[in-house]
This record gives sequence, structure tokens and C-alpha cells, in this order.
Amino acid sequence: MYKSGKKQGSILSSGNFPNPLASAEEKATIAYGEKYAKAIHKQWGKFDETSSLYRKRSSVFERNRDYANGTQDTTIYRQLLNTYDPNNGDGSMMNLDFTPVPILPKFVRIVVNKILSQSPYPNVEAIDPLSSSEKDKQKKKMEMLVNAKQMISQIKEKSGQVVGADPESIPDTLEEAEIFFGQNIKTSAEVAAQIATNLTLEWSDFNDSIFRRAVNDITTVGMAVVKRNNDPNYGIVAEYVDPSKFIHSYTEDPNFSDMTYAGHIKTMSIQELKRIAGDQFTEEEYEHIARTAQKMYNYDAASLTRRQYDSNSNGVKHGYDEYMVDVLDFEFLSNDSIYFEEKENRHGNVGFYYKGESYKAPKNSVFERNPVKMDNLVVYGGSMVICCEKIFSYGKKTNIPKNIHDITRATLSYSAVAVNMRDMVPKSMVDSCIGFADQIQLSHLKLQQSIAKAKPDGIIIDIEGLENVQLGKGGDLQPLELHDIYEQTGVFYYRSKNPEGGFQNPPIREIGNTIRNVNELIGIYNHYLRMIRDTTGINEAMDGSSPKGDQLVGVRQQAISAGNNAIYDITNCSLVLYKKVCADIVKSVQIIPNDSVIYRVYENAIGAANMDVISSFSDLYMFNFGITVVKDMEEVEKQYLENNIQISLAQKELDIEDAIAIRQLKDINQAEKLLIIRRKKRMASQQQIAMQNSQMQAQIQQQSAAQAAEIKMQEVQMQSQIKAQEMQLEAQLKIQVEQALHELKKEIEQIKAEAYAYAKESDNSFKKEVENMKEDRKDERVKKQAVEQSKLISQRDGKRGELQEIQEQAAAAAQEISTGIISRILGR
Repeated sequence: MYKSGKKQGSILSSGNFPNPLASAEEKATIAYGEKYAKAIHKQWGKFDETSSLYRKRSSVFERNRDYANGTQDTTIYRQLLNTYDPNNGDGSMMNLDFTPVPILPKFVRIVVNKILSQSPYPNVEAIDPLSSSEKDKQKKKMEMLVNAKQMISQIKEKSGQVVGADPESIPDTLEEAEIFFGQNIKTSAEVAAQIATNLTLEWSDFNDSIFRRAVNDITTVGMAVVKRNNDPNYGIVAEYVDPSKFIHSYTEDPNFSDMTYAGHIKTMSIQELKRIAGDQFTEEEYEHIARTAQKMYNYDAASLTRRQYDSNSNGVKHGYDEYMVDVLDFEFLSNDSIYFEEKENRHGNVGFYYKGESYKAPKNSVFERNPVKMDNLVVYGGSMVICCEKIFSYGKKTNIPKNIHDITRATLSYSAVAVNMRDMVPKSMVDSCIGFADQIQLSHLKLQQSIAKAKPDGIIIDIEGLENVQLGKGGDLQPLELHDIYEQTGVFYYRSKNPEGGFQNPPIREIGNTIRNVNELIGIYNHYLRMIRDTTGINEAMDGSSPKGDQLVGVRQQAISAGNNAIYDITNCSLVLYKKVCADIVKSVQIIPNDSVIYRVYENAIGAANMDVISSFSDLYMFNFGITVVKDMEEVEKQYLENNIQISLAQKELDIEDAIAIRQLKDINQAEKLLIIRRKKRMASQQQIAMQNSQMQAQIQQQSAAQAAEIKMQEVQMQSQIKAQEMQLEAQLKIQVEQALHELKKEIEQIKAEAYAYAKESDNSFKKEVENMKEDRKDERVKKQAVEQSKLISQRDGKRGELQEIQEQAAAAAQEISTGIISRILGR
């Protein structure tokens, strides 16, 4: 059953396993299961023996956990520093703090929290042919919608009705549709299976409890185990299994895919054993179990005979009910033969009939019969009380999840993974760093010792320079007295000359406080800390211990990538475990009996239609699901993606809605692909807008030119009209002026004629009046001449002045005469 060879024999002992070719009836007996359980017990050695593989591996795991928690045994450090007998040393080790330095817990938490921070979740995808063809149909439908999106949008704009799908929900390109397929295109079976898987994980508190402990186990001990239970009362439950208590068949596969048996040790009280086993054991057998456990584990013997009536349970409580016993839960794979019969009936038709697990061909049959044998892999399991090797709850397991496309295969309910498996013992990250952690602890203790041995500040006193110091009448002072004065005042007196007359140094000198080897010990401490970093691959950039400003962004990203590569085996191992658990749950959901209570629970939780889809056997096929574990992006990937988003937003190559859609994706490849598609889409829309803008600008320019030309023509027309109007006005004005001038001339001529006639008449009358006036004035002139002559004569004789006044009067009279004549003319 197992590989032969020297190396194989040194790992597992040869267990006396029962005949694997036994009939199904024999395998179902208690004796067969007891023999198989004893063989497992023997192969792993006595579980309480230190030389057994179980104890060796368990001790390694427990030691690793102590170091991972910073609670390792400090005895080794005391032995190395030889402090058991304080009389052999100087006593400086007595008061040292031997508490371990918690270095490894920090690195364990960094790895565990980094893996858990990515929030893995299952993505269920149907991989059977019918589901694939259905998804192909949906993809082709989506491609048709993408190609007809413009037409659908036009129909919606014109009629207001949606044809096929809302154009706003249809991708613009086939590349964008591919991303849409990966995110949204799921068949009803996939949706139902994914809901059921997430619901089962939530009921088992898998993500918050079991998976966290499993990742911590992978980091600390290098192995993690989860068990699936198809409990008729509690449904499908994922249960954490301590790797130190896990046993299995020999394997070199880190995914344990070739296990033939597996089990784990559970420690429980006999009272709990009674609850589980019930009446499978008699009270005498329970008492026998208690007596065996008392001898093996040295329990209180007086409890064996103590009895007490319990009114709550209406039964007797025994004192040994509190004894703790180890119980081995085990299961193994076995081949059971199934027979079918190919038979021809009287009509000549051939039928194929199921005949069960045992078949004997009838003799002297009328029709031809051909038996067909098929090997069916099944699971048997039970529990054994280790102290007395009593078995209970044994039998063939029911509700075993199988792949419908290969119903002959079955798997155990244990999902186990390991890293660096060698000789059935994995080599974990913590195990690789234990030696360095010990050296760090020793450096820390030696540093404490150096600090304890450090002397306080002191002084050197030269007594020769302080003897017989005279201070006048007080006499001489002795060295102790001078020391007291120095301590109290800080002043000391001494002789600067020695007895020979030469000068000497001050007799009191201070001694500084120094700690021996402190720098060397700190250097050793940092050296082994670097060794842990080199071994684990967790550098300063990955754990955030170095400030961001101390390194360039590219250097930090390279350091973080190097750290991720170093812990990739742990990360991958945890995701493989997550995937195996989810795949096991999906298969278990598919085989829940339709008339069970658990089926109704799932039906109420995820809906009757979903349960009908994923658990229906009425069709010729059953959905075959593939599980992929999706996780959040790494911090470096998130930062890289966010930088590209910000650059694209700054260059207006993305909209805010596009950035939000990209950030919601968890896969970096899909996010980058969507970023490229949205950038191209945005750039194409910008180019289209630019073309539309240029076309609009050209149209505007054309319209402006046409408007300018039209305005110019209108201006020319207006100017010509204005000129014509001006010419017309000018002509009219000229005519009016000519008419006015003609009228004026006519009036002038009339006035001239009248004036001439009047002037003629006035001239005649004037001449007459002048003649009359001349005649009338003639006498006056004669008189005046006589007077003037007399005046002249008198003036010559010097009797009168000049004749100016007379001349002026004559001029005034002449003026008056002329004015009167003109007035009469004008008045007429």
C-alpha cells in the first residue's frame, strides 16, 4: 500500500492494514474498522511515545508556535549563560529579564496580515459543456447588442422604448464586452453555487476564524488542515484541524492529493464521549475506558467510584466523566465493486441493469447475460478511543461529494496543504529562523549583563598628594577629611609639589562610566536581525519600518516585489487551501437530499429556484463547477494602477465614472485592460468632439464670411441708395433753389420796377421840392450870406471868432434835409 525502501521505513512504521480487497460487507464490520484504526495507530507509533513520528512532528510544531508567539522556553539560554549556580559566576545574571525578544511574532504577523488583507473570495464557474454553450450563447448575444448599440439607441430616442437591452448598459466595444463577460456573465447555476458557497463559508465563520488560523499555521508550522463535515443536524460545516494532531498516509505531495487515509486526534471528556457515542458503549465499557485513562494519564483514582444523581438529566453522574481522553477520528478510501448486467430480452433488445455490490450470474438462463464490474471509490470512517482502542461510529460515509463526470472517484473530507514537505515534516518560515532568534535573545541577555556589570561614575585619589595639607591654624588635614570637603563643596586641596620639589598631577581624578562591548553586542543583534530578514525575505520596505522618504519609489517597489516573491509559497499554499475547501463545499451542496432539513435551510437562504438548479438530478447532466480564488490587488499594484488613473485624469483621458469603475475591479489585469479601453474610448470621443468643434468652427467661419459679404453688399446697396437719395435731394434742392431764386428774381424785378417807377416819381417830386426849397431857402441864404459876410468882416476886424459853429449848423441842416427826403421816399 505504501512505497517500499529504507527511507520510507524510517518515516512511517509498517502498519498491519486489513485486506483492501475484502468485500463491502466485511469492510462495513466493526472488526475491520478497528483493525484499520490500530494499523494507523501503529504506523504513526504510539501517540504518547516521544520516539514516534506523531510526537516528533508535534514537538517541532509546538516549538515553532512558541517561537512564533514569543513564548519559547528560556532554559537553553540559562544553560548557555551558566546561571544555574550563581556562586560560579559574578552574580550579574541573577536579575536579568529572560523574557524572549518578540522578533519572530512580528514577521509572522506581517505575512499573515498581508495574505488576509487581500480578502480572497471564491469565484464559481461552471465548466461543463452545457454551461459553456449557454455562456457562449450569452456572449454572442452580447456581441450582437454591441454591434447594434447605435441602432438601439436611435430606436430609444425616437420611440422611447427599449429593444433588447438598455443601450446605457451595453458596452461600446467588444474589448470592453470581454471584461463584462468576466465580471457579469454567469449562468443561473453559477450564481446559485456561488451564493451557496459564500453562505456556507459565512455559517462556518471561515474567513474570520478558520482561514486566519490556517494561514497562521502555514507560516508557523508549514501546514494547514481544514475538515468538512456533512452533519445532518448542522449541515455543511468547515472545521479547523490542528496540524500537530493531524495524521495521514505517506505523501510527498504538498497538496496531499494522494492521501489514502487521514485523521486527527481530538481530546474530549468522557462525558462528551458519552454524548457523541451514546449507547454504542455500555456503562461497563465507559468505566473500562475511564480506568485505562486513569492509569495512562495518572488521574485521581477516587473519581472512579464516585457517583452523583443529576436531577437535570435524571441520571447518574460518575466521577470519571471529567476524565479527558484522546479520540482518533479517521477515514480511509477503499474500492467497492459495483455490478451491472447486460441482458437481452425476448424481443432482441439489450438492457443494462444495476445489480448492486454482489452478483452471481444465474445458471441456465434463457437469455444471454454479460456481467459488467465497475470499481467505485468510497469512504469509510469512524472514531477510536486511543487509550483502550475501542471504536465507534464506524461505517461507510454517506453524502460523499463526487464529480458527476467521474462518479467512481471520491475524496476525503480533509483539505490539507503544506510547504517544503520533507520526510513528512514541513519546513516553515519560523523553523528557518529559530537559530537566528536564539542568537538575538543571547545578544539581548549579554547586553543586559554588560549593563548590569557597568560601574557607576567614580574618582581616583592619589593619597600622596593629599597628605599633610596645612590650612593655617587648623592644622593638617588628612585625605579622608579632604575627600569629605570635596564631596560637600566640590573644592579640594592638595600639594602641587611632591617631596622632591617637582610638580605632580591633581590627586583626585574622575573615572567616566563605560559599558563594555555594548557596540559589539548591538552589532551582533542587528546582524542576526538582518539574517532573519534575508531568510524570510521581509525587508524594511515590506514591513514599513523604513520611512518613505528614505528610499525612492522605484526602489521601494522593487523591495516590496522581492518580499512578495519570497513569501509566494505561503501565499500560494493558502490560496490552494481556500480553493480546495470551496470546491469541496460546492460538491457537498449538490448532493444534499431534497427531503432533508438542511435542504430546506438552504432553500430558505438562497431560494428554491437556486437549489433546484444546483441539486437537480432530473436532467441528464449535473453542473461541474470550477473554483478560482479571487483576491484584492497588492498594494504595489493598487498604487501603480492609481498612478495611471491620476495621470489619465490629469490629462483628461478619463472621466470620474471610468475611474470609479476601474477601482472596483479586483484583478489587476482586468483593471489595466479596462483602463486602456476607457482611455481609448475617451480619446476617441475627444477626437470626435474636436472634429465636431472644428466642423462647427468651419461652419461658423463660413457663416461669418457669408454674413460679412451679405453685410457688405447691404452696405454697398445702402450707400448707393443713400447716394441716389442724396442726388435726388440735391436735384430737388436745386430745383427748389432755382424756383426760389426765380421767385426772388421775379420779386426783385418787380421791386426794381416799382422802385424804378417810384424812384422816377420820387425824383420828379424831389426835384420839384428841391426847386421849391431852393426858392424858399434862397432868401434865407441871402440873409445868411449877409450875416456870414458881416461875421467875416467882423472876424477880419478881430471882433469875432471862427465860423465853425455856423458851418456845423449848415452841415446839420443839410443832413436833415437829405434824411427827410429819403424818409419820404421810403414811406411812399
